[in-house]
Amino acid sequence: MASPARPAVWTFTLDEDDDWVAAREPAEDENLRLAVETLVMGIASAGAAETYLAAWCADSRRWGSGFSLSTMSAGVERVSAGTVGLVDLHGQFEDCELAAEEFEAMLRDYVATARAAEGKTPGP
Repeated sequence: MASPARPAVWTFTLDEDDDWVAAREPAEDENLRLAVETLVMGIASAGAAETYLAAWCADSRRWGSGFSLSTMSAGVERVSAGTVGLVDLHGQFEDCELAAEEFEAMLRDYVATARAAEGKTPGP
């Protein structure tokens, strides 16, 4: 019997310009990585990321599929119960799809990383 595929894990690091850089293990094509990176650029803080995740989960429960929730940098559509579409708004990447479960896990990873980064950064 074949072993089940290992779930993807997304990580986020800040670069020298304080922009988030996304990485996926196992690696996927560069376009998907760029799509996720573009999406999170539009989510400016851990609080905003938590709000986005909560809204996404609420809309998923309410609508199932057929809805979208965008940031200023990228669109996200719930194509079906198991599929999420990442939609380019500004010519940054090619539209692509991702498993809904992976998308939500990626958002949770981003929230945790952004929260940790803000905890290390002195406030104004």
